[in-house]
Amino acid sequence: MQTKAAPPITHLQGRRTLPLLEAYFELNHLKQLYRQGWLRVGLSREKCESVAEHSFGVALLCLFLADSYFPEADASKVVRIALLHDLGEAYVGDITPHDPVSREEKLQREQQAVERILAKLPRGAEYLALWEEYEHGTSFEARLVRQVDRLEMGLQATVYEHQGAGDLSEFFASVHKALETPELKAVLAELEKLRPGVSPPGA
Repeated sequence: MQTKAAPPITHLQGRRTLPLLEAYFELNHLKQLYRQGWLRVGLSREKCESVAEHSFGVALLCLFLADSYFPEADASKVVRIALLHDLGEAYVGDITPHDPVSREEKLQREQQAVERILAKLPRGAEYLALWEEYEHGTSFEARLVRQVDRLEMGLQATVYEHQGAGDLSEFFASVHKALETPELKAVLAELEKLRPGVSPPGA
């Protein structure tokens, strides 16, 4: 698992502090953790985003999309789920579909990690419930975040293609499989027109 630095929580070994500060040192590793899928296809570490950067992009997209396209959604809940959805990777790392880890094992590892981080916080059980909602897709908001998580990957792939990363079509195939709503499919169709080498209609 490639990272920029060791997990910041290691700096607190043997020291007692506020649960809030401990949780921050744990989640700060998301800033150190590269999105491994980009490295796998040859993107340099200098250009590769961190998991935290991806989560930020997902959260903002969720806010904008919920407000503009999905008035039936609880926008606050959507953003809260988006902010929490990658938290387990602070301990587990960014496991990709190409890693020899089953979906069940990945879920179990991440659940343990999320519980470890959140259990110490006053509203930890509430946050954990939102994370579980995301993983199991048990609400409209959770399923929306799961789709936007993939859509953001397509957006980032387009940026990387413009920066010279080559053809990243394999990532778009994953996005197409994940999107369910007509609104998000329409956004993806517009995004595809922005990819290098794709001419707009009428050009």
